Amino acid sequence: MRRIALLSTVAFLAACGGSSSSSGTGYLRVANLSADLGALDFCVATAGGTFGSPVMAGAGTMAASGLVRASSLNEGALAVSKYFSYPAGTYDVRVFSMTQVGSSCASPLLTATNVSLGNGVYKLIAAVGMTGATGAPHSLATFTDEATVATGNVAIRFANTGILALPGATPVALPPIDVGVIPAVTGATYTLIFGNVAYPGVAAGGIVDTNGYAIVPAAGFAAGAALWVCSAGVAPPSPACQATTVAAGVIAGGTVATAYVIGLAGVAPNALLCGDNQAPPVVGYPYSMCTTNPNPV
Repeated sequence: MRRIALLSTVAFLAACGGSSSSSGTGYLRVANLSADLGALDFCVATAGGTFGSPVMAGAGTMAASGLVRASSLNEGALAVSKYFSYPAGTYDVRVFSMTQVGSSCASPLLTATNVSLGNGVYKLIAAVGMTGATGAPHSLATFTDEATVATGNVAIRFANTGILALPGATPVALPPIDVGVIPAVTGATYTLIFGNVAYPGVAAGGIVDTNGYAIVPAAGFAAGAALWVCSAGVAPPSPACQATTVAAGVIAGGTVATAYVIGLAGVAPNALLCGDNQAPPVVGYPYSMCTTNPNPV
C-alpha cells in the first residue's frame, strides 16, 4: 500500500466474525454514503456464520462515533472506515444504526451477503440511498477497489452515489453523470473521462477497467486540475456541471483514488475523494482519510 498526499487508510487484522478455510488475505472497508442514515457500525461473519462484535466499536476510542457521512470540507474522513483484513473467503456484512433503538448486529438496517474476498482483493461496502427517494432506497452497494498502478500513472474512479433533491420535488436517485478534467495549465481544454455513470455505480466500458478506474498519466494532475461532474451529455461551462478543484501535488504518480459523488444535488453537491492505496498516518486510525469539496471552482 502506498502513501499519497491527500488521503490515508490502514489495513490490519480485525477479530470479528468467523474464519475462512481459503488461503491468503482480503481487505474490506465500509462507508456511510447515505444522505440520512446517521451514524453506522457494522459486523462481519463468514457466509452463513455467526456474527461477531461491531467492528467500529472494537476499533478503539477514536471509532466510537461510528461511520458518519458529513458534507463539510475535510469531514468526509468519518464516512469511510479503514480497510480491515480477513482470511480470503466469502463473508456476510451487516450494517446497523448506532442511534436507532433496537438496531444491532442481530437487528441490522442492511445486509450484504456472500461478499467474496480473494487473496489481495480490496472491497468497499457502501450504505447509499435516502428515505423516500424514488429509485434510491437504502441499500448496500459493493465496489471492488484497486491498490496498485504504474508509478507514472494515476488510477482514478468516480462513483455515482448521490441524490437529486430539488425544492418542492420528491428526491430521486442522481441521474447518470459525466465526469471530465481540465488541467490547471494555460490553454487546457475539457476531456471527458467517465461517461454516463448510473446510480449507484461506476463507469463501464470506454477507457475504464473492469472496476471502473481510468488509468491516466500523472502528468495531467501535476499542476492541479478541475474535475467536472455534469449531467450526462453535458460539458462545462454549464449550470448542469459542478467542479471540484484538485491542488497541485495532491494526485501524484502511483495514486489510486475514488471520488464518490454524494450529497443532495440541487442543495449541496460535492465529491468525497478517498485514496484506495495508502499507508496509515497513525497506528490504529479507524477511518480512511477522505475529503469533500462542496465548493465550485
